[in-house]
Amino acid sequence: MLRRRELLLSALVAAVPSVRAADLPSFPRAAFDAKTVAQLLKALGLPAPVASKDVLLQAPDLFEDGTVVPVTLGCALPGVQRLLLGVERNPTLLAALFEPGESLEPNIAIRVKMQETSNVIALAVMKDGRVLMANKEVKITLGGCGGAAEPQPEQSAQPTLIRVQAAGAGATVRSLMKHEMESGQRKDGSGRTIPAWHIQEVVARVNGQPVLTAQWGTAVSKNPFLQFGVRGVKPGDKVALAWADNHGVRRSDEVAVA
Repeated sequence: MLRRRELLLSALVAAVPSVRAADLPSFPRAAFDAKTVAQLLKALGLPAPVASKDVLLQAPDLFEDGTVVPVTLGCALPGVQRLLLGVERNPTLLAALFEPGESLEPNIAIRVKMQETSNVIALAVMKDGRVLMANKEVKITLGGCGGAAEPQPEQSAQPTLIRVQAAGAGATVRSLMKHEMESGQRKDGSGRTIPAWHIQEVVARVNGQPVLTAQWGTAVSKNPFLQFGVRGVKPGDKVALAWADNHGVRRSDEVAVA
């Protein structure tokens, strides 16, 4: 029975169209290696940020489990080119970088790992060159980046769960990707570091047209949750989500809007 399930799963994964490398943005390694805001800005060639109430950043004041901290970021102003999410006291600052398309509501929800109590930082890079910033302290009871663990075996890409809720002239897309998202900070029972294994690049499309591209670091939580809103979506439209990780595993899934 187990062998039969393995064969069925392999056939399913093989049947899913692979993500072409040209479809995915280049991964900004230097930005994800930055440990401070200053290093991050330098890596991306950005000016100093200005605090702004127009940058949306929602996160709990206190959260028990640092492995799955819910965060929402966005911007109330038009002309957003990029949204960046960072955790100040994690081993590296940048958790995720998003590039919204014209039809995307720049209001994105995700879950991140936090090693300890820290400021969470949201940066909105505007098309006119400005960088706007908001930050919020989140108190963590139990940190979520390190700890002892058994190494995870390589796995085939599992189907992404995608739910689309149409409302008015748009829709809310919720997705759950099946992935270990190993941070590279944990050690196994013998004290050896478990190598980082995480999704690096994500592309969301509606009817084949990109509406959101993203790059993720090691701080995005296991089995990543991603939520965003899209304008102009109607019944019958096709919403697709594709990802690629740092081990070369790729996955692409699609649903039709009911």
